[in-house]
Amino acid sequence: MARSRPRHPKTDSNQADIIRDLRKLGLVVHDVSSLGGDCLDLFVGDPASYSWLQIEIKTDEGELTPRERAYIAVHLPKVPIVIAREAEDVLRALKRMR
Repeated sequence: MARSRPRHPKTDSNQADIIRDLRKLGLVVHDVSSLGGDCLDLFVGDPASYSWLQIEIKTDEGELTPRERAYIAVHLPKVPIVIAREAEDVLRALKRMR
């Protein structure tokens, strides 16, 4: 059975900074990028609103893979998913959910 992502995918160069910034703001961040498969990079929770987002981290030059696009097409109507290039992308999405 072919995997959709490598077993140990390489994280985007901005991922650690985004995680640090989100945690400094009091958000709950679960980094699941090492799981591979169809899992996106992060789950981010906002304790103030009880909201959760799935996050796919991309650098400014980064593009979604065909598998990521397929996953998002199936799940986005059901759960909130954000493509984040910086922490502010996540904050904007959480603000819209409040």
